[in-house]
Amino acid sequence: MKKSVLAILVAAAFSAPTFADEQSSDDTSWIFRGTIAQVSPNDDSGAVLGNDGVSVGSGTGLGLSLTYMLDSHWGIEILAATPFTHDITGTGALAGLDIGETKHLPPTVSALYHWGEETIYHVGAGINYTKFFEEKTSNALTDALGATSTALKLDASTGLSVQFGFDTPINEDWSLSGTVYYKDIDTTADVYVNGAVAASVDVQIDPIVWTLGVSTRF
Repeated sequence: MKKSVLAILVAAAFSAPTFADEQSSDDTSWIFRGTIAQVSPNDDSGAVLGNDGVSVGSGTGLGLSLTYMLDSHWGIEILAATPFTHDITGTGALAGLDIGETKHLPPTVSALYHWGEETIYHVGAGINYTKFFEEKTSNALTDALGATSTALKLDASTGLSVQFGFDTPINEDWSLSGTVYYKDIDTTADVYVNGAVAASVDVQIDPIVWTLGVSTRF
Protein backbone atom coordinates (compact mmCIF):
# COMPACT_ATOMS: atom_id res chain seq x y z
CA MET A 1 0.00 0.00 0.00
CA LYS A 2 2.76 2.47 0.95
CA LYS A 3 4.75 1.72 -2.21
CA SER A 4 1.74 2.05 -4.51
CA VAL A 5 0.69 5.38 -2.99
CA LEU A 6 4.25 6.71 -3.21
CA ALA A 7 4.56 5.59 -6.84
CA ILE A 8 1.33 7.36 -7.81
CA LEU A 9 2.25 10.63 -6.11
CA VAL A 10 5.84 10.61 -7.37
CA ALA A 11 4.54 10.05 -10.90
CA ALA A 12 2.14 12.97 -10.51
CA ALA A 13 4.85 15.22 -9.08
CA PHE A 14 7.20 14.63 -12.00
CA SER A 15 4.67 14.56 -14.87
CA ALA A 16 3.34 18.12 -14.84
CA PRO A 17 0.97 18.86 -17.72
CA THR A 18 2.22 20.65 -20.80
CA PHE A 19 -1.15 22.22 -21.61
CA ALA A 20 -1.16 24.70 -18.73
CA ASP A 21 -2.54 28.14 -19.55
CA GLU A 22 -0.35 31.17 -19.03
CA GLN A 23 -1.36 33.44 -16.18
CA SER A 24 -1.81 37.14 -16.85
CA SER A 25 0.99 39.58 -16.09
CA ASP A 26 -0.89 41.14 -13.15
CA ASP A 27 -1.03 37.86 -11.19
CA THR A 28 0.46 38.08 -7.73
CA SER A 29 3.65 36.40 -6.54
CA TRP A 30 2.56 34.75 -3.26
CA ILE A 31 0.02 32.08 -2.30
CA PHE A 32 -0.96 31.53 1.34
CA ARG A 33 -2.83 28.38 2.34
CA GLY A 34 -4.38 27.79 5.76
CA THR A 35 -5.91 24.35 6.32
CA ILE A 36 -6.93 21.66 8.76
CA ALA A 37 -4.42 18.82 8.32
CA GLN A 38 -4.93 15.12 9.11
CA VAL A 39 -1.78 12.98 9.41
CA SER A 40 -2.60 9.28 8.82
CA PRO A 41 0.47 7.02 9.33
CA ASN A 42 1.12 3.92 7.22
CA ASP A 43 3.31 2.60 10.01
CA ASP A 44 5.56 -0.41 10.48
CA SER A 45 8.14 -1.15 13.14
CA GLY A 46 10.62 -3.63 14.51
CA ALA A 47 10.07 -5.70 17.65
CA VAL A 48 9.76 -4.02 21.04
CA LEU A 49 11.47 -5.76 23.97
CA GLY A 50 11.19 -9.13 22.20
CA ASN A 51 7.50 -8.70 21.39
CA ASP A 52 5.66 -7.39 18.34
CA GLY A 53 5.83 -3.78 17.18
CA VAL A 54 4.08 -0.48 17.72
CA SER A 55 1.40 1.48 15.89
CA VAL A 56 1.34 5.27 15.56
CA GLY A 57 -2.11 6.86 15.64
CA SER A 58 -3.42 9.69 13.46
CA GLY A 59 -3.06 13.34 14.44
CA THR A 60 -4.85 16.57 13.47
CA GLY A 61 -3.53 20.12 13.43
CA LEU A 62 -3.43 23.43 11.60
CA GLY A 63 -1.44 23.42 8.35
CA LEU A 64 0.11 26.64 7.02
CA SER A 65 2.01 27.11 3.77
CA LEU A 66 3.48 30.01 1.82
CA THR A 67 4.38 29.65 -1.87
CA TYR A 68 6.51 32.12 -3.81
CA MET A 69 5.72 31.97 -7.53
CA LEU A 70 8.89 32.12 -9.61
CA ASP A 71 6.82 32.51 -12.79
CA SER A 72 3.29 31.69 -13.95
CA HIS A 73 3.66 27.97 -13.18
CA TRP A 74 6.60 27.23 -10.88
CA GLY A 75 6.72 28.05 -7.19
CA ILE A 76 8.65 27.27 -4.02
CA GLU A 77 6.51 26.26 -1.02
CA ILE A 78 7.40 26.34 2.66
CA LEU A 79 5.03 24.17 4.70
CA ALA A 80 4.61 24.52 8.46
CA ALA A 81 2.00 23.44 11.01
CA THR A 82 0.97 23.49 14.62
CA PRO A 83 2.28 20.41 16.48
CA PHE A 84 0.61 17.07 15.77
CA THR A 85 0.06 14.67 18.69
CA HIS A 86 0.14 10.90 18.07
CA ASP A 87 -0.79 8.05 20.40
CA ILE A 88 1.57 5.05 20.32
CA THR A 89 0.07 1.62 21.02
CA GLY A 90 1.30 -1.94 20.86
CA THR A 91 0.59 -4.54 18.17
CA GLY A 92 0.69 -8.34 18.17
CA ALA A 93 1.51 -9.57 21.68
CA LEU A 94 1.38 -5.94 22.83
CA ALA A 95 -2.01 -5.26 21.18
CA GLY A 96 -4.11 -2.80 23.16
CA LEU A 97 -1.22 -1.66 25.36
CA ASP A 98 -1.00 2.13 25.65
CA ILE A 99 2.72 2.74 25.18
CA GLY A 100 2.73 6.54 25.14
CA GLU A 101 2.55 9.54 22.86
CA THR A 102 4.70 11.99 20.93
CA LYS A 103 4.35 15.34 19.20
CA HIS A 104 5.98 16.28 15.92
CA LEU A 105 6.52 19.23 13.58
CA PRO A 106 6.98 18.58 9.82
CA PRO A 107 8.56 21.63 8.09
CA THR A 108 8.85 20.94 4.36
CA VAL A 109 10.32 22.79 1.38
CA SER A 110 8.96 21.80 -2.06
CA ALA A 111 9.02 22.84 -5.70
CA LEU A 112 5.46 23.11 -7.10
CA TYR A 113 4.09 23.21 -10.63
CA HIS A 114 0.68 24.93 -11.10
CA TRP A 115 -1.74 24.73 -14.00
CA GLY A 116 -5.41 25.35 -14.82
CA GLU A 117 -7.89 28.12 -15.56
CA GLU A 118 -10.48 28.64 -12.79
CA THR A 119 -9.46 25.75 -10.56
CA ILE A 120 -5.68 25.78 -10.21
CA TYR A 121 -4.03 22.40 -9.65
CA HIS A 122 -0.50 21.73 -8.47
CA VAL A 123 1.94 18.87 -8.09
CA GLY A 124 5.19 19.04 -6.17
CA ALA A 125 8.12 17.29 -4.59
CA GLY A 126 10.52 18.32 -1.85
CA ILE A 127 12.29 17.53 1.39
CA ASN A 128 10.56 16.98 4.72
CA TYR A 129 12.27 17.38 8.11
CA THR A 130 10.36 15.88 11.04
CA LYS A 131 11.21 16.81 14.63
CA PHE A 132 9.72 14.72 17.46
CA PHE A 133 9.37 16.18 20.95
CA GLU A 134 7.52 15.82 24.26
CA GLU A 135 7.65 12.03 24.01
CA LYS A 136 5.90 10.34 26.93
CA THR A 137 5.39 6.77 28.05
CA SER A 138 2.27 5.59 29.86
CA ASN A 139 1.85 4.23 33.36
CA ALA A 140 0.39 1.11 31.66
CA LEU A 141 3.73 0.44 29.93
CA THR A 142 5.69 1.00 33.14
CA ASP A 143 3.42 -1.37 35.06
CA ALA A 144 3.48 -4.01 32.27
CA LEU A 145 7.29 -4.05 32.38
CA GLY A 146 7.38 -4.13 36.19
CA ALA A 147 9.63 -1.06 36.06
CA THR A 148 10.10 1.93 38.30
CA SER A 149 10.23 4.34 35.35
CA THR A 150 10.09 4.33 31.55
CA ALA A 151 10.81 6.95 28.89
CA LEU A 152 10.79 7.29 25.11
CA LYS A 153 13.00 9.22 22.67
CA LEU A 154 12.45 9.46 18.88
CA ASP A 155 15.14 10.60 16.45
CA ALA A 156 14.46 13.34 13.91
CA SER A 157 13.81 12.29 10.30
CA THR A 158 14.61 13.70 6.85
CA GLY A 159 12.89 12.30 3.77
CA LEU A 160 11.01 12.84 0.51
CA SER A 161 7.67 14.64 0.33
CA VAL A 162 5.37 14.59 -2.72
CA GLN A 163 1.96 16.21 -3.14
CA PHE A 164 -1.06 16.96 -5.33
CA GLY A 165 -3.51 19.76 -4.62
CA PHE A 166 -6.06 22.29 -5.90
CA ASP A 167 -7.40 25.81 -5.30
CA THR A 168 -11.02 26.46 -6.41
CA PRO A 169 -12.26 30.09 -6.27
CA ILE A 170 -14.89 30.95 -3.65
CA ASN A 171 -14.90 34.69 -4.36
CA GLU A 172 -12.54 37.32 -5.75
CA ASP A 173 -10.04 36.97 -2.91
CA TRP A 174 -10.32 33.44 -1.49
CA SER A 175 -10.28 29.86 -2.77
CA LEU A 176 -11.15 26.45 -1.33
CA SER A 177 -7.81 24.63 -1.01
CA GLY A 178 -6.99 20.95 -0.57
CA THR A 179 -3.80 18.90 -0.80
CA VAL A 180 -2.76 15.28 -0.29
CA TYR A 181 0.86 14.61 0.67
CA TYR A 182 2.94 11.49 1.03
CA LYS A 183 5.87 11.92 3.43
CA ASP A 184 8.76 9.52 3.95
CA ILE A 185 9.27 9.60 7.74
CA ASP A 186 11.50 7.00 9.43
CA THR A 187 12.73 7.20 13.01
CA THR A 188 14.47 5.16 15.68
CA ALA A 189 12.66 5.02 19.02
CA ASP A 190 14.77 4.41 22.12
CA VAL A 191 12.82 2.86 25.00
CA TYR A 192 14.28 3.61 28.44
CA VAL A 193 13.53 1.37 31.42
CA ASN A 194 14.71 2.51 34.84
CA GLY A 195 16.94 5.14 33.21
CA ALA A 196 18.76 2.87 30.74
CA VAL A 197 18.06 2.11 27.06
CA ALA A 198 16.26 -1.24 26.99
CA ALA A 199 15.43 -1.31 23.27
CA SER A 200 15.93 0.65 20.05
CA VAL A 201 13.10 0.23 17.55
CA ASP A 202 13.10 1.31 13.89
CA VAL A 203 9.71 2.81 13.03
CA GLN A 204 8.48 3.67 9.54
CA ILE A 205 5.65 6.19 9.85
CA ASP A 206 5.30 7.25 6.17
CA PRO A 207 2.00 9.13 6.54
CA ILE A 208 -0.56 10.31 4.05
CA VAL A 209 -1.43 13.90 4.99
CA TRP A 210 -4.82 15.32 3.95
CA THR A 211 -5.48 19.06 4.14
CA LEU A 212 -8.57 21.16 3.49
CA GLY A 213 -9.01 24.89 4.00
CA VAL A 214 -8.63 28.18 2.17
CA SER A 215 -6.01 29.99 0.12
CA THR A 216 -5.39 33.52 -1.09
CA ARG A 217 -2.97 35.23 -3.48
CA PHE A 218 -1.23 38.51 -2.75
